[in-house]
Amino acid sequence: MQKRAPGAVRGRAALVALVALVALVAGWFVARQALEPAPEYRAASLFPEPREIAAFELRDGRGEPFTRDDLEGRPTLVFFGFTNCPDVCPDTLQRLADAMQRLESMRVEPLPRVLFVSVDPDRDAGEAMDEYVEWFDPSFLAVTADDETLTRFARDLGALYIREAPGEDGYYSVDHSGMVLILDAEGRLIGRFGQPLDTESVAADLFELVRQRG
Repeated sequence: MQKRAPGAVRGRAALVALVALVALVAGWFVARQALEPAPEYRAASLFPEPREIAAFELRDGRGEPFTRDDLEGRPTLVFFGFTNCPDVCPDTLQRLADAMQRLESMRVEPLPRVLFVSVDPDRDAGEAMDEYVEWFDPSFLAVTADDETLTRFARDLGALYIREAPGEDGYYSVDHSGMVLILDAEGRLIGRFGQPLDTESVAADLFELVRQRG
């Protein structure tokens, strides 16, 4: 039997060792990627799986329909409220406007849309809704509907509202959920932001969501 030169043996051993090392490093990298935790969000609470939303038809300030199809194309933040709200509504919309400005300065595309759903259609129908949300950000959208449609839509997103009885002066308030619902670019419910909103945390989470999910 022909004997191999010592140099050839050493060369083959080195090659085998190198291949083994490369395989070990590759295996470690794959395992690390598989075990690495998902991005941690500062304020957003995300559901394990996206939730489909039933078909609906709301109306914007011009009376035009707004349906489930209009939610597609980019993420949407949904907030239920009313224009006569003294505190939570204006505070939330202002914080969302500030978050959108942060995202715009970071050149995030596509920017999430903000959808304000009025649960007070008797007082908020028409231009009043549009003027209210546009004061915070011209890109914000406002919609409403009759009580039956609103109740069904709110329940589908896990929100609720209760309209109080009018006082002697005719004024009434509306108790409503304060959370901001997060929908993905396919119009599916994927999570929510709880109160109080922190602008910096909301912007950071939305940046990550757009980067991860588009």
